[in-house]
Amino acid sequence: MELALDCRHYLGDRPCRHKQRCRCGHYDPMGKRVLIIKLGALGDVVRTACLLPGLKREYPQSHITWVSQANGVRILTGHPQIDRLAVFDAETVLTLSQQKFDLVLSLDKEPAPTALCNATNCPDKRGICLSTFGTPQPCSVAAEEYFALGLDDELKFRRNRKSYPQLIHEAVGLPYVRQPYQLYPDERAMRRAGDIFATWRAADPRAMVGLSTGSGSVFVNKAPRPDIWVEIARRLRDLGYGLVLLGGRRERGMNDWIAEQVGAGVFDAGSDNSESEFVALVGQCDAVIAGDTLTLHVAIARRVPVVALFGPTCEQEIDLFGLGCKLVSPVECGPCYLSDCDRRPNCMDAISAEQIVTAVVAHCRRETARRVAL
Repeated sequence: MELALDCRHYLGDRPCRHKQRCRCGHYDPMGKRVLIIKLGALGDVVRTACLLPGLKREYPQSHITWVSQANGVRILTGHPQIDRLAVFDAETVLTLSQQKFDLVLSLDKEPAPTALCNATNCPDKRGICLSTFGTPQPCSVAAEEYFALGLDDELKFRRNRKSYPQLIHEAVGLPYVRQPYQLYPDERAMRRAGDIFATWRAADPRAMVGLSTGSGSVFVNKAPRPDIWVEIARRLRDLGYGLVLLGGRRERGMNDWIAEQVGAGVFDAGSDNSESEFVALVGQCDAVIAGDTLTLHVAIARRVPVVALFGPTCEQEIDLFGLGCKLVSPVECGPCYLSDCDRRPNCMDAISAEQIVTAVVAHCRRETARRVAL
């Protein structure tokens, strides 16, 4: 039989959506087959999506497969420039090892994803691969600068002025045109978020500001202390803003406490939202206050103005793409990327609630047209 094995509609175990026998008039060849390997932290996965527009410009006829952890697959689901998403597990590794790709982009520096890069049948591998000693190494000269940032604190903390999007474009040999990354929550999540915010907006606040109170578990001091969040919330509430507490299960207790301390005008977005629901909820905000965390990247991806707070991490690697502003701690010891710190006051304490509130007022805007368009 004649099978269109390279057709992007072909499934093999069942009819495709066109319900035609191969090869029909809907035949659409995959073209250049690209594999992106990016697991890592969820925020890093989101911002790596900045590669997708450039890939489609460079290779208009292409088929893009992205391998990530389960949460990365969930948050990227629905992206129109990704043809196939795969969870990084034994089944995926086995399946990919039997395929041929034209281009592999490997952006993680851990053994497992770099080993997958090595094992892939592809003549053109870019980014990071695994050495014969079981250690990561650059695939090419182009990736050396990106790779070196993990080895040289002076380079990463002081000398580098390039953003992460620019660095990874250069590392994989793609022209960089500074186009922001995007996320596409599903329709159900969008409707749910819209309904929730419609209820909150019924009180007619000046605008709805999201407070991303968490800081993750890797680096300490990425977010203000709970009592500072209370001060920020009270100041904004007194100015007529509605406050939305954003976070996951780690932030549940803290957000409950903040809401209790502030009282009226504070709304909790919940701590058990799916990735798509969380993206949709952030997208409904008129501004977001966040440290260098997932919420910051989600806000960028949904075109929400963000007041970004930086203490232990490098602000220069984050591009806000004209959305909001950065408040960088003035302490001499930062950035440090430490997982623990006993300094009191710490770097985030050096950014005052007054500074944060002033920045929100300057950059917050109610954009009904934007929310409808998204």
